[in-house]
Amino acid sequence: MVFRKKKNKATPVVYSEEERYTQLAKVARHIEKMRLGEYVEMMNRPGRIIWMNLLVGISRGVGLTIGATLVIAILFKMLTALIEMKIPYLTEMLQEVVQIIKDTPGGQSINMPKIDVNSSPVIDPTSLTSDVLDK
Repeated sequence: MVFRKKKNKATPVVYSEEERYTQLAKVARHIEKMRLGEYVEMMNRPGRIIWMNLLVGISRGVGLTIGATLVIAILFKMLTALIEMKIPYLTEMLQEVVQIIKDTPGGQSINMPKIDVNSSPVIDPTSLTSDVLDK
């Protein structure tokens, strides 16, 4: 029996057999959607929980490693492209960063281009003649 408040009075509500059946069916569907049975079964088998957590941890670690490797590889490609552009101050700074990376243990296998900053094709503004500036 369910009680509902109605104007400060609790009145009992009597459901028919059919209404009870539909409410029970709703509860059953809700429990099935929650997969409560599988959860209870898993809780009764702690070895399975440990195994599942181990597999999840391994897959997350492998995914993180692969993802980080790809991101670092893309960053090095971009860094290489920036160095090859021979932008005056940026190239010197990036070459220092590359040298620091190469000096760390395991960094010797990185193949980054060595660019002579002094041979950069940057135009010196003092060498421009007036006819070039007028154009």
